Order: sequence, then C-alpha cells, then structure tokens
Amino acid sequence: MKRKLGDIILQIIPVMIGVYLGFVISNWQDNQKRSTQSQILVDNISLEIETNKRIIEGVIEYHKMLRDSSRYYANLDIYNKKPTFFQGTRTQQLSSSAYSTGIQTGIINELPLKKIQTLNNLYNFQDYSNEFGKMLMNGLINMDFSDTSEGIKKIASFLSITMTDIVIQEQHLLELYEETNKILK
Repeated sequence: MKRKLGDIILQIIPVMIGVYLGFVISNWQDNQKRSTQSQILVDNISLEIETNKRIIEGVIEYHKMLRDSSRYYANLDIYNKKPTFFQGTRTQQLSSSAYSTGIQTGIINELPLKKIQTLNNLYNFQDYSNEFGKMLMNGLINMDFSDTSEGIKKIASFLSITMTDIVIQEQHLLELYEETNKILK
C-alpha cells in the first residue's frame, strides 16, 4: 500500500510541475501579447497625433489672418465693398480613432496612469475643439449674408470673436500634441 502511494505521488509530481510550467508559459505569452498590443496602440496614437498636428499647422495661419482681417473690418464704420479675405472657416474635424480603439479594446488600461491621463486630457480638449468648430459653422450658417454695412459688420464681428477662440484652441492643441508625444516616448 505504501509502495502504491509512493508511486502515485511520483507520478503526480511531474504532472503538477508540467501544469505549473504551462501556466507560467501561458501567462508570459499573454503578457508579451498585451505588451505588443500596448506598443502598437501607442504607435498608432502617436501617428494620429502627428496627423492632427499637421492638419492644424496647415490652417492656423489662415485662421490668424481671418481673425485679424475680420477684426479690422468689424472696427470700420464705412464699407465700400464686401471683403474678399474670407474663403470659408476651414475648421477641421480632428481624428480620435486610435484613441477610441484603445478604449474600446481595453488596451489603453495597459499603459501607465500618467500616459492615460495625458491622453484623456488631450482628446477631451480635441473633442471640445471639434464641437466648437461645429458650433461656429452652425452660427455662421444662420447669419444674414447681406451686402449692407450692418450685415458685413455683423459677420466680421462674429468671425473676429470665433477665430480668436479657434486660434487659441489650435495653439493649445499644438502644445498638448508636443507634450503628449514627449510623454508617449
């Protein structure tokens, strides 16, 4: 009886060691997979940030010109002709698909808390900026586009105020993009 018990224990020990090693290897593989997915997410978010940054850099000078020109026209008393500087608002919808994918898949939770907080701050402000652009378009669509001095002054005042906010937001976003890229790397 003692011999049978000893044989059984000798057979169980290698099985237990094998099962334990299987769990260790499986856990290691899962950690490697999550680490790879996290790095891919960070790379995708970095690319998305660079794309959004280039979009803003491509329109910010126009927005500054529009802000300054509309401010000038808003302060005039007499208008000889309709201004020609306005060629649309050129507000852009900035992308957040890589960030959203990280949230939906839960991979973002693999990142350190400081990176998560920085990304949340950036993308919340970017969402606010996107919504402000929509509000700007909505307000502009509802304006009176008459050629009267009063109509031109009203549009110029509206553009002066909103473009000031747009430029401030774009400058802040550019700073946030730089800060976020440093933290992600």
